[in-house]
Amino acid sequence: MRRSIVPALTAFAILGACQQPAAAPEPEAPAAPDAGTTPVEEPSPMPVATPTLEATAPLSQGNNLFAWSLYETLESKPGNIFVSPASISEAFALLYPGAAGDTATQMAGVFGFDGVPADGFAVTQHTLNTAVTADTETTKLTVANAAWLREGSTFQAPYRDAVEGIMKAKVALVDFTQPAAAAKLINSWVEDHTNDKIHDLIPPGAIRPGLTELILTNAVWFKADWQSPFKAEATQDGTFFAPSGEITAKLMSQTLKKARYLSRDGYAALDLDYAGDDYALTVILPDAQDGLADVAAAMTAESFTTLLTDMDSASERRVHVVLPKVRIEASYELNDPLIALGLGDAFTSAADFSGLIEGAGPGDLVISKVLQKTFLDIDEKGTEAAAATAIMMERTAIFIPDEEPVEFRADHPFLIALRHKPTGTVMFMGRVEAPPPAEE
Repeated sequence: MRRSIVPALTAFAILGACQQPAAAPEPEAPAAPDAGTTPVEEPSPMPVATPTLEATAPLSQGNNLFAWSLYETLESKPGNIFVSPASISEAFALLYPGAAGDTATQMAGVFGFDGVPADGFAVTQHTLNTAVTADTETTKLTVANAAWLREGSTFQAPYRDAVEGIMKAKVALVDFTQPAAAAKLINSWVEDHTNDKIHDLIPPGAIRPGLTELILTNAVWFKADWQSPFKAEATQDGTFFAPSGEITAKLMSQTLKKARYLSRDGYAALDLDYAGDDYALTVILPDAQDGLADVAAAMTAESFTTLLTDMDSASERRVHVVLPKVRIEASYELNDPLIALGLGDAFTSAADFSGLIEGAGPGDLVISKVLQKTFLDIDEKGTEAAAATAIMMERTAIFIPDEEPVEFRADHPFLIALRHKPTGTVMFMGRVEAPPPAEE
């Protein structure tokens, strides 16, 4: 039966890279230090067994539950939303080995870290990073981490071994008494690891000499071609029904012979695969043009993760897809959303990061800011997405060939989630409320 979906579109784009995790690589020779940094002495190689991909499932599940919970805290913001829950989780995974007491318990609860034994956390997180990484001609995903420590401070040995030795994060000592130079150094690293898509993650004034002790950064970059590209000549100016009124946007279209499709109460969901079949963009489209808020209100973190799991086994249908070209650049300060989700102690004197830096006990280090910037570009050929996160710390179905295609017309607001299909990890997610005008 033909189904026309013209109302408000809720799209979740999920990014996935299907490959077996490689064995932990041999330590590489230390690279030349960046200007303005002092290299930290290389940790001794740590003989650790590489976990199976199945062992990473609690981290992926925790990330996906966090993804929807984070979206709920941002939902009231006007306009498009695009965040990377995976980048935030990864940044906090760098911090987690140095947390203790209630601070560690809260962090584990928010991000799902408690599903992995503490003594195997670092290597399991590294295994997940290896699994989602992709490097082919048509699909690329990179994950990079760095710890920027104030000159004169020293990481505790167990923490350094976990973060640098196992999780392979870059570690450098930085002169935070020169805040502009320090910010430029870190921002250049971010640009290098996001294909120059994320700029000025550390804004002017964010580094405070005498207070800033540590900045942890994560960068994720994704670029992939569609498995079935849209034809440029099929793209036409069309009406997108945004909350603020009708917009003339560039609408791409094609008929897919086989696509995973689910119809649920109030919305439909469609997987758009990328080349290589390891990553997919899941689009959740409300039945009503103004139905996005109702669909989101009925969704929970648990039902969201269940939907993503169900998409992997959804019936394949013949689908006529209409999707707008999308370009989003966004920035967020995430202190309040994270506190609302249960990470309160980390931002106050109740914080306990006593496993992090030599001489710093409970209450000596707090998170001052959590920042994220993101980038998204969807066109006929494929998708490019990038995100960078900084944690700033201070002291104090079955295919039927002849069936009529269902209509999936994304000409109104939608949610997107980019997920890694083998692990189910949501790498990016957001809301498209208004694509750029067609004349741009």
